[in-house]
Amino acid sequence: MRTLLTLAIVLLAINLRAQEGALTTEEKNEISQHLQQSWQHLDEIVSPLSQEQWHYKPVDSVWSIAEISEHLEKAERELFGLVSSQLTSSEPQPEKAGEASGKTKAVMDAITSRDHKIKTRPELEPSGSYETPQVFLTSFEQLRQESIDYANNTEDKLRHYFIPFGPLGELDGYQILMFMSGHLERHIQQMEEVMNDPNYPSI
Repeated sequence: MRTLLTLAIVLLAINLRAQEGALTTEEKNEISQHLQQSWQHLDEIVSPLSQEQWHYKPVDSVWSIAEISEHLEKAERELFGLVSSQLTSSEPQPEKAGEASGKTKAVMDAITSRDHKIKTRPELEPSGSYETPQVFLTSFEQLRQESIDYANNTEDKLRHYFIPFGPLGELDGYQILMFMSGHLERHIQQMEEVMNDPNYPSI
């Protein structure tokens, strides 16, 4: 009887957290796992690259892996700042939570698909900041770890904060963090397109 009572109290606490807009433990774990896995995937792709592979461009109009990587870091900084500062300083809108909660899969499907190419904004375009893969990876790892730590520990009511996000409509803070991970996977696919070019350097 005591075990059932304890379980009921735990479930009630979880439900109250969700109603208040804070991330549940399950949501925190999901975000953290996504962010960690996509980071590991990026590290596996980038860390073995030679200088020639890092800077190789199939044609002038296509980004090199170095340029894709720089774009990823700029986007990561912007998205994390959007969630941790800009979003949470706005007015919470709990009345929108029900409508937005079912959009996460559609958000992830959209951002990880390369079927539709999207031109980025000028401020997120690369400018040649990273000469070597190692310098980039060191910088990006620190940035991604900050995002993971935030996801694991935040008490911000991310499910009650919303921001317009282009064709995806209004997203909450949880969905933007998930989008961050999906954005990385999208551009890893772009890196793999460069690596599959027939003239890509073998070493």
